[in-house]
Amino acid sequence: MLRRYETIFIVRADLQSDETGSLIDRYAGIIEGMDGTIIEVENWGKRRLAYPIEKKREGVYVRIDFVAQDKVVTEVERNFRIDESILRFQTVKLSDKVDMEAIEREIADARKREEDQKKEETRKREEEQKEEAISEPAREEVGASEDPDSQDAKADDEKGAQETSPVETDEERAKEE
Repeated sequence: MLRRYETIFIVRADLQSDETGSLIDRYAGIIEGMDGTIIEVENWGKRRLAYPIEKKREGVYVRIDFVAQDKVVTEVERNFRIDESILRFQTVKLSDKVDMEAIEREIADARKREEDQKKEETRKREEEQKEEAISEPAREEVGASEDPDSQDAKADDEKGAQETSPVETDEERAKEE
């Protein structure tokens, strides 16, 4: 009988991001290899732990939402216990009965959200690159135009400093006396 589960596990934070990704793929592969259906995988990123676990203060949180038989949960948790990269894990049964048509719609929605998010990130990166490309020549022009003005300003400052220098005022006072 298929049931819906959610597993949240914490991976050591000192692993490289590609190692964490391959670890997530490994557990997703175990679920799919045992005829489970993955609805959504979320990498919540590195976060501070509520309390130290194995002398670690941070961990990478991952959530896998899936539909499978109970033997799949047993196998995934057995692998979690063996893997030293996993600090903690918890599996929760979300539903006893599963409507596969609704699950398929959820999977499609999750994929669409993921694609939209990637498109939005790409659009933002492109806008930032355009802004940087536009602002760099403007900075160069401003820098070049400021040079003559700044040289004139320096010359004016030097003349003003010479006109009102404290040494001259002291000499002028001595002559007056």
